[in-house]
Amino acid sequence: MACSLRNIINFGLLLAVIDLLHGVATCAFYGYQFGVHYRCHSIYGIRWCEHYLYQSDHSVRVNIGIAEGVGCLFFSTILIIGLCKRKPLLTWTWLLKPIAVIIVNAFFLSRWLVQKSRYYHSFLDRRSYDQKNTFTYAGIGLTLVQFSVMLFHLCINGSFT
Repeated sequence: MACSLRNIINFGLLLAVIDLLHGVATCAFYGYQFGVHYRCHSIYGIRWCEHYLYQSDHSVRVNIGIAEGVGCLFFSTILIIGLCKRKPLLTWTWLLKPIAVIIVNAFFLSRWLVQKSRYYHSFLDRRSYDQKNTFTYAGIGLTLVQFSVMLFHLCINGSFT
């Protein structure tokens, strides 16, 4: 009786809570970066902020990242409701979110890694290098967490359906 419907739903709820925490972490990280962008000119100066905000696409990624975090919270709530009410259609709609998150993160990661390999930036200082690494490692981490949760969810959702 290890694979009863109740155990499948409980494990699915655990995955939904992990995804909910993933959404909170995404909102927190990109919310903090939004605050850094808001006060960038007063702290770091015009030249560095011009590069950081516009040429490196970090400001675009921050805006998309905040929307990604809110979407994670929304879709995790839908997943919890679908599992509690035993509605397989709602649980399958959750798959739209991880696919979109993985595509967005893969796009920005590949773009930043290509820029880094071509020495795209016009100047290199420690702050630029640290920010690029912060965004790259955060993107890799968030993508790996989302991918692993998605794989487990596919197994759970197949059993649930």
